[in-house]
Order: sequence, then C-alpha cells, then structure tokens
Amino acid sequence: MDGRDRMDNVFEEADLRSGLRDGGQVLGAFIVARSEEDFVIYLRCNWIRGRGFRIIRTWRGSSGDRTFKNLQSAWGFVRKFHFLGRVTIYPAGDPELRQFVGVSPKDLGEPVPVVRAVAVADGAPPPLADHATPELGPE
Repeated sequence: MDGRDRMDNVFEEADLRSGLRDGGQVLGAFIVARSEEDFVIYLRCNWIRGRGFRIIRTWRGSSGDRTFKNLQSAWGFVRKFHFLGRVTIYPAGDPELRQFVGVSPKDLGEPVPVVRAVAVADGAPPPLADHATPELGPE
C-alpha cells in the first residue's frame, strides 16, 4: 500500500469545521465522479502538513467515503467551507488524478487487490497448487 487510502489521510466534516474555527483555510478542492449519481470530494487545507488532498469520509469512516448523489450537493458541500476557488470535476480513472497526492486507488481506477485465503479445518492439508476450482480458476 502506498499510503493513498489510509484513515489518517481523510477528513470528516467535523475535522473541517474544527480546522476552520481555528483559523484554517481550504486551499484546494476537486470532485471525482464515480458515476452519474456518485460523487466524492477531495480537499487540501493549510493546517495539514504536505501537499496532499484528503477525501471526505462519513462519521468516523463508519460507512466509508462520503458520497453525494448529485453534483450540485457535492459543489455545495465545498462552498459551505468558504472555498471560492476553482473546483474541477474528474471522472474516476482520469489520468489527471495521478498528479494529486492522496487520491484513493479506487478513484485512480486501479484494481482493488483481491486476497485469496484458504481455510483449513481440523488439520486438513490445503488444496494442491495445481488444483483448479470453477469459481477461481487455476490457483
């Protein structure tokens, strides 16, 4: 993992409110359109070290990324934190997203790693390496 999707690289709305209350500013923002009805927001703020952007998450990340069902509500979320600069909308997988630090692999269009685990019960040996299963194909 390259650190792009770590929990300390995210914002919740409460983090933004607290930072702004303490005199901070939003320095940059962009929106990623995952679909026509699924938008996520990335922000960069002056109270965070580095030049990375952070995705907005739900409360404590309990439901993952905070998504917006339409572009107007995503744009309104950015504006309510007094950011008056340009807000660019990128489709998920756009190569331009690679210029930003902190973008989730999901939004970069990178495949999500799949981990295959073999369950071994009662000391039975795991299946042989050349064994093929219809669901998984050759192992």
